[in-house]
Amino acid sequence: MKKIMTKPVLAVVAATAIMGGLTPIFADASSFASPSATKVVMNEEGKQVTRYNLKELAQNDPETLNMLLKTQAEHLYIIVDELKLDTKLQTYMEENKEEWERVYNQYYSDIWLEVRFTDEKEEIVSVNAQTKSNKVYIKGIVTEDVTKVIVKKPTGDHIEVVPTSEHSFTVSFAAQDMSTDPYVTVEAYAGSTLVDSEKVKVISQAEEAAHLIIHSAAVLDAKKGELKIKGIVKLDADKVTVTYNGVNGEASVKKLWDGVGIFSVTLKNVKEAANAKAAVEVFEDGEKRDADSIDVKVINAPVKEVPNTYAITGTAAFDPKAFNIQLKGTVVGWSKNSGVKLMITGPDGKKQEVKIGAKGEYSWKFSLKNRNTDLKGVHLELYAGDKLVKQIDMTASISKAVTDALKQWESEASEKLENKKKHLPNGNAYGFWKKHGEWWTQGGKDDKRDDDKKDKDDKGKDRNDD
Repeated sequence: MKKIMTKPVLAVVAATAIMGGLTPIFADASSFASPSATKVVMNEEGKQVTRYNLKELAQNDPETLNMLLKTQAEHLYIIVDELKLDTKLQTYMEENKEEWERVYNQYYSDIWLEVRFTDEKEEIVSVNAQTKSNKVYIKGIVTEDVTKVIVKKPTGDHIEVVPTSEHSFTVSFAAQDMSTDPYVTVEAYAGSTLVDSEKVKVISQAEEAAHLIIHSAAVLDAKKGELKIKGIVKLDADKVTVTYNGVNGEASVKKLWDGVGIFSVTLKNVKEAANAKAAVEVFEDGEKRDADSIDVKVINAPVKEVPNTYAITGTAAFDPKAFNIQLKGTVVGWSKNSGVKLMITGPDGKKQEVKIGAKGEYSWKFSLKNRNTDLKGVHLELYAGDKLVKQIDMTASISKAVTDALKQWESEASEKLENKKKHLPNGNAYGFWKKHGEWWTQGGKDDKRDDDKKDKDDKGKDRNDD
């Protein structure tokens, strides 16, 4: 016994094709670069196999993607190297719907598809079961080697059918025969030999009717005021209506392939409604058969103008050596191209613009060498256009900076003087004082030698005078 089919394969994977057509809605538009559509890798058996990039096929080669989904759906595997994900696409989409949507949204460019066949040859290519008008229909495709198909009902009865020249088969029976067990067994024979079998779940008519919508998505372009809703439904449906924020629209269902249809509705002059969803209703022969509420993704939404609360922060620093003042600070609420400018009135009374940096920071210097400098006149003004929105007086900050700097300078000078005194010698220190060009005057030998030399010079001078 092989895999259990819960719904038509194409109905499951058709969502991929539609989602590919809605790339701006689902995929991350900031993806850096798209890989090529195909790549060749080595599988576990050391054989070269081809993988297909989902994004590239959906955008640039939808025919190939549709071919893969339609003819190889049961053999497609999904591979996302970054997540170490490598599993059967159909099973993954059926059993992990939320996870599949997350992976699709976040790793769209990194999803690869690969066709793999099991070692055992599968003679039943595809099979599905539907309930309609109180009848169960079993349809399928087999290989050319299959000469007979037997469908076993839960009641124990069986129906035998010969495949058509196109290798397809169809059987039908009353829905009440499924009341005890929702599964049927499909067996394929080559002559009298059983070559393949599958157990298939039959979806009840009530369940079929309640799930005509397979997938849908909506995106609102707020700038254009245009809402687009696209989706896929089962082909039992013939019309779809959409309502959003009081605006209505409808579209007919077009066949995508057997059992699967596609619809697209565009609403004009639509305004965004907070937390509102789009209502989708599906009809068959004028009767509503299914309905759903879907989230609306908004793009190109206008930036809401929020009143700016501006503020100016500023500090002053005094440099005693250069004898100048530097003002530094930040303009809070400033942004590029906001039309906001910062003006400063200097100690000379002149007003000039101060450049604001990328993060709202500013810096400005002025000299104190002019003894007529008036520090009380220094202040900053912030303008939004021609309107004064904020101002700050820097007098107190500048005075404090000068006072603190002078105190620091005096403290350091005093400390240097004290350190110098500590290193002065005590008593006679001829070498120290000679080195520094000074003479100690406490009557040492050197002083006596100088006195004797002076007396001799004086006596010689007297003798010459005589």
